[in-house]
Amino acid sequence: MVRTNGDDPQNGKPADGLSVQNVGSIAVTVKVWLDGHEFDLQDLADLLPSGDTRVVKEGTAFYLTSTQIDNRSADVQFYEIAQQLLPTINGLGRANHAGFRPVSLSGRYDDGDQSHTVVGAATIEARARMHAAGVVTDSAGVPRPDPPPPGPARASLAATNPHAREVLAILGQPQMLGWVELYKVHEIIRDSIGKAQLQHLAGTTPTMHSAFTASANRPDVSGSRARHARMGGSPPKHSMTEGEGRDFVSRLVTAWLDSLAQMSREAEATGQAPG
Repeated sequence: MVRTNGDDPQNGKPADGLSVQNVGSIAVTVKVWLDGHEFDLQDLADLLPSGDTRVVKEGTAFYLTSTQIDNRSADVQFYEIAQQLLPTINGLGRANHAGFRPVSLSGRYDDGDQSHTVVGAATIEARARMHAAGVVTDSAGVPRPDPPPPGPARASLAATNPHAREVLAILGQPQMLGWVELYKVHEIIRDSIGKAQLQHLAGTTPTMHSAFTASANRPDVSGSRARHARMGGSPPKHSMTEGEGRDFVSRLVTAWLDSLAQMSREAEATGQAPG
């Protein structure tokens, strides 16, 4: 049964005006087609080529697929799970690259033999990117295989670790992140691992963290974008721009997620619950 705009909310009207197809309780592979700039979509496909949640390129388009969508309970619509997953994949993209622009759901869903499409206004943006590809070799000059992409392990943390899920939800917001959002992410990681470990995470230093927090908080550094309107004391010796703050936080998040994933693997190998 196809649901469209105007359906009774009590009968499963999609949020945000989405029109979807009800596939009942039959387990099918659902393709959730994505909208966004090709750079960002390709970043996600490179980051999440395998695992329970994947982004796949088919022709010139990209879709999201996930076991969470395919294995949902019969009373849950697949668009609901897709909407829940979107902040996670966008958060992973932004953590991996601070310049990542969040993608969106296109409104098109395929379940293998049926589909429904909602046509909306599209925004076209011209962006350029330089990409250098290299081959890593060993001492004998033999090319080494590429390491596995980090995305699948990071994505799995969103289902098991509430701190990771909260951070990715903040990073996955559609708007550009400002000092308020960046500071929240910094606080969550600090609470997760402690201040001492945070100050050296990803090769950072206490001076860098001091510059970050001062820039986030002080209006004499960041103007109206700062978290506070008034602060006493002298301006800091070291500061960051908001763009530098985004790069800094992305660096922290990826190192933190990778450390959590490593702890989870080690705990699984020893039969212990991760700390």
